[in-house]
Amino acid sequence: MKTEFSTKLQAVGVNATAYAAKLPGGQTSVIILNKDAVTELEVELDFGRGMGGVVETETLRAPALESREAHITTSMKIGSLKRGKCSVIISRATGLRLTVI
Repeated sequence: MKTEFSTKLQAVGVNATAYAAKLPGGQTSVIILNKDAVTELEVELDFGRGMGGVVETETLRAPALESREAHITTSMKIGSLKRGKCSVIISRATGLRLTVI
């Protein structure tokens, strides 16, 4: 997913990168890094029409945009997929980890 999604974001002028992984427990996890220092990013993720489940979101923060290390906040927002989709807003200069359980 990184190549396809990140390429699409960058093609429209968005400075962001995305990664996806299937976790050992079967959950799907997506990390989106918004590298723009000024603008927030709104994204709709489509996991497939037949996909359902609870979505946990966690914010990733780093001391600076060029940092190689980030910290995940302990507070989680919990939502759910609607027809396999969910919309999220990633604040400027932060990242978001979404895990579909």
